[in-house]
Amino acid sequence: MITAITLNAQQSYEITNSLTLKNQDCELTKTTIILPVPQSNNYQEVANFKYSSGEILDIENSQNQYLRDLKSLALPSKGDIYSLTENFNITLYPMHIDMKQFKKIYPYNTQSEIYKRYTANKGEYIDTGNARIKEISDNLWNESKGNIIDYARRCYEHVGANYKYLNPNTGIHEIAAILSAGGGDCGNLASIFVNLLRAKQIPARHIVTVRPNGTFHVWADFYLEKYGWIPVDANMKLDHPEGDYFGYCRGDGIVMSEDVCHPVEPEPGQTFNTAILQNFLYWYRCSAGTKVMTIHHIEGKPIQLPTDPVVSDVGSSKATLEWKEIKGATNYRIKLYEKNGKALMQTKNVKATKTHISLKNMKPMTEYTIQLIPIRQVENIETQMNTYTVHFKTV
Repeated sequence: MITAITLNAQQSYEITNSLTLKNQDCELTKTTIILPVPQSNNYQEVANFKYSSGEILDIENSQNQYLRDLKSLALPSKGDIYSLTENFNITLYPMHIDMKQFKKIYPYNTQSEIYKRYTANKGEYIDTGNARIKEISDNLWNESKGNIIDYARRCYEHVGANYKYLNPNTGIHEIAAILSAGGGDCGNLASIFVNLLRAKQIPARHIVTVRPNGTFHVWADFYLEKYGWIPVDANMKLDHPEGDYFGYCRGDGIVMSEDVCHPVEPEPGQTFNTAILQNFLYWYRCSAGTKVMTIHHIEGKPIQLPTDPVVSDVGSSKATLEWKEIKGATNYRIKLYEKNGKALMQTKNVKATKTHISLKNMKPMTEYTIQLIPIRQVENIETQMNTYTVHFKTV
């Protein structure tokens, strides 16, 4: 008997992201719509990006972009609608990072753009001078004895143990308000972590996402010199205290922007500072009336579903594992366990070009479990994508 259990190694979608303005009673003279433009990065690959109108603009001193649609002609009349739409393909990658791979921790290059950008304060939202942040960070830093990874983990554990999930979908709050309230939603819990890391000059940032089903999520990551960015999901720690989400990304959120506090231009020469760039912004001017409604819609259509690996040619002491190429994998790790994963018998690493492997030296009439783990190299970090598991019995 052969059974397969699959956790998606990656997920690919056709995404439609749109904002619709419905003119209730206005004589409109001008409208502006802003939508974030997702970028390819450690967590995703974006392709075939198209938009119905407007222009793509860069956000100063960041890797973020947004689509601005500024209209003063052909505006919707009373009762009519107007929509701005983005279409793109995206592949989302989960990450599980074994922190043991970091044998040496390097000092930060304090002149690098990453260091300068992601250790900086950002008004009241990232305020490393906050007395409570200073107190907590000093205590945790002393406990970690100045070890960056140990300190980051202590900060993650501290957030999970001392704060609650509160006030969902209310935006990013000032750090003093988050601490006073005793917590916040995922983005505000990430804020506590980011503030604690930056308080010790460790580059850290928010990762701001929208899921293909239209729900929102924010996690954080921090930077290790000469390695890269490490995802940390403090909110998941609250939801699942028994789990470990340090060096973890679920891979189900479209990264719309990185960091917080972004200056955008509703019109050329006009600046608006938005605390978070996640779904949309809009403005309108009118000569009469007051009401314009908005409808935000995001839809993800799966375009690539993972295929379960197959065990074939099962004999008394051998079997063959076959699979289809998994997008993003740079190699594969195969683990063979005896009796439902209790005893590890073999571990093999194979190149990404291979899609099968023969396993030998097994016992007859014995139950085995095979794990196929796609490995993805991200910067100088080995990440594990989720695991495919197959159970079988030799003859």
